Amino acid sequence: MMLTRPLPDFPDVFPDHRDAHRLYVLPDRVALALDADGLPRFTLLRRTTDDGTAQDGGLLQAFLALDHAGLDALALEPSLAGHALEPAPVAQAEARLVLRGVSGDLVQASGQWQPVAVGSADALSLTHHLGPDDTRIVTALVREAEAGGPEPVELELRLRVPGLRPGLPWVVTTTGTTLHDQLQALLPADAPASARDLDRAFLSLPAGLLRWQPLLDDAVPADTEALALQAARSARQSLFRRVGEGFEWHPGVPLTDAVDGLSWRLDLPLPDTVERRLGWSVSEAHRQWAGNALAFPVVTPFRPMQRVTVHVLCALPLHPRGLAQLDVELRYRGPSGAWVHHTFRFDARTGLHALSVVGPAFGAGLELSHRTLAVVAREGQLPLTLSSPDFVPVQGLQLVIGEAEAGVRPVPVAADPSLWAHAVAVRLVVTPASGPTRSIELNPQTPDAWVCLTGDERLTPVTAQAMARAGDGAEQPCWSGTLPTEGLRLNGWALEPTAPETVDLRLAEPLAGATALVAVELLASDTVPADGASGTLLTLEAGQARRWSYWRRSLLQPRSYAWRLHWVGRDPATGATRPLRVGPWRVDQTPELLVEQVPT
Repeated sequence: MMLTRPLPDFPDVFPDHRDAHRLYVLPDRVALALDADGLPRFTLLRRTTDDGTAQDGGLLQAFLALDHAGLDALALEPSLAGHALEPAPVAQAEARLVLRGVSGDLVQASGQWQPVAVGSADALSLTHHLGPDDTRIVTALVREAEAGGPEPVELELRLRVPGLRPGLPWVVTTTGTTLHDQLQALLPADAPASARDLDRAFLSLPAGLLRWQPLLDDAVPADTEALALQAARSARQSLFRRVGEGFEWHPGVPLTDAVDGLSWRLDLPLPDTVERRLGWSVSEAHRQWAGNALAFPVVTPFRPMQRVTVHVLCALPLHPRGLAQLDVELRYRGPSGAWVHHTFRFDARTGLHALSVVGPAFGAGLELSHRTLAVVAREGQLPLTLSSPDFVPVQGLQLVIGEAEAGVRPVPVAADPSLWAHAVAVRLVVTPASGPTRSIELNPQTPDAWVCLTGDERLTPVTAQAMARAGDGAEQPCWSGTLPTEGLRLNGWALEPTAPETVDLRLAEPLAGATALVAVELLASDTVPADGASGTLLTLEAGQARRWSYWRRSLLQPRSYAWRLHWVGRDPATGATRPLRVGPWRVDQTPELLVEQVPT
C-alpha cells in the first residue's frame, strides 16, 4: 500500500500499489478482549504498604484487540463498492502507561515503552512490567475520591504498519568511482552502515557529484535535499546490500565508469512504515472491574498471625502446541510451623491464582518458595517435561513466573492469511547458537506454531529464516533475522515485489534497414497468452533503446513475460512497403531483448 497516498475522503484507507481495488484499513481503536464468560482478560497487579501507599513494581497483563469498527461501514460506502477491504498488517507494537490532563491532549506523566507481542492482524498480547513512573501513574488511577478522584490513565499503543513510499519522477547520474570513494570516507569503516548513516552521507556529498534528470516533461521541481534522501533510499535497493542490520556496497556494482556514468531511477516505490498511536482507557476498566480481585489484585505486606494473600501470575503464553501446561508448586510454613504445599495449574484461560494463608507467629515471613513443572509440546514427539530441581525462595507475596522461573521461552510464530495468496506452505528454519536446528512448517490448515527455547537456547540470540513454497515446490526467502522474543508474524507483504521488473528493448540495425516499422507488444505472463489477448505496444527504432516495466504478482512467480512482433516489411527489390504482419506470442525471461529478425 502507498503510505503517503490515502484515499481523499478516507484518511485511514490506503490502496495497494498495484491493485487499486485492494484497500488496506488502519486500526482506529483498541478494545479489551473478554473470555468466554464475559470477564476481562486483564490483570493489573500492584504492591502496597500497610497504610495503602503504593510501592514500586507490579505487572500489567492484557489481551487487546485492534478494532476496525469502521470496516463494515466502509464496505457500504458507494464510492468503495467493488473494493476488497482488509486490515493493514501490524509489523511492530509497543505500549506504555500515560497519565493525561483534564484536556486529554496533555500528558502529565508517562512510563517507558515496552514491546508488545503481535498476536495477529487484529490482536495484541501484552505483559508490561511496572517501573517507578508506572507506579506513580497507577497511584493516580486508584486514588480515592476525597484525594482528588481517579485521573484519566491510558495504555498507549504505538503501532508500525509496513507499506511503500512512492518515488520521485527523477533519475540520478553520477561518477561511480567518485561516489564510492566519497561514501567510503563518510561511512563507518568498522561496521556496516545504517540507513541513517547512508542518508547523512548522501546529504554530505560534494555539490555537483549527483546530477538530476526528470523523467517527465512536467515533473514538479523537487529540492536537492529531498532528491538526495530519495537517492540514498533507492541506493539501498540497487547499490548496497543488507548485512545484518546495516548495509555495505554491493560487490556486483562495477566501479569502472561507463561513458554515461552510473545512474539509477528514483521513481520506484520503496519499503517504509507508517506509525499509528492508539489509546485504551485503563480508567474505564478500573471503574467497571475495580471489585474484581483477578483484574485489580493488590499485594500487601506480610503480617504475622494474620491472613494475607499470595498472588501467582504466569507471564508466559500457553498454547496446546507450545507451552502446553505449567504447574507451580508453592511451599510455605503454616501457623504450626509445618510445611504446607499448594499446586496451581495455568492454562490458556487462567493467568492468575490467589492463595489466602495465615502467616506464622514468628520469623521474618512465610518462608515462601516454589518450583515449576513445564510441559512443552513437540510435533510428532512425546511432550518434553521441564521441572525445577528444587524449591526456589520467593521474595515477598508476589510470584511472577517468567522464562527464567519456568526454564522455557515460548515464541509464537504465525502466518497471516494474506500469505496463502502467494504460497502453499512456509518452512521456518530456527538455528539456536547452541542446540539443534529445527524446522517448522506452516500451511493454510495449520497457520501458527510455537518455538519453545529451553536451556542455553534462551540465553543467546536465535536466528531464523522463513522459506515460502510455491505450488511447484520452488522456495523463496520471505523473512530472515533474529527471532523476536515477543513473536513472529509472517505476512504476504514480504512476498510482494517492491519494484517492477524492467525489460530493455533494442532493434538491430540490419532489421531496421529491411523494415518500415517494427513494434513489440508485451504482456506480463508466464504462459503463451490466449487468442485475443493484448498488451503494451512499443515502437522500436535503430539506435534507440526502449524500456518496459511489469509487476510480478509474487516473488514466487518467475520473471516472465510474453511478447510478439508487429512489423511492416519492405520489398528488397523496389523498397515498397508490405502489409502489416503480426507474429506469434513468445514467452521470455531475459531483462534485455534484442530484436534481430522477424518470425519466418
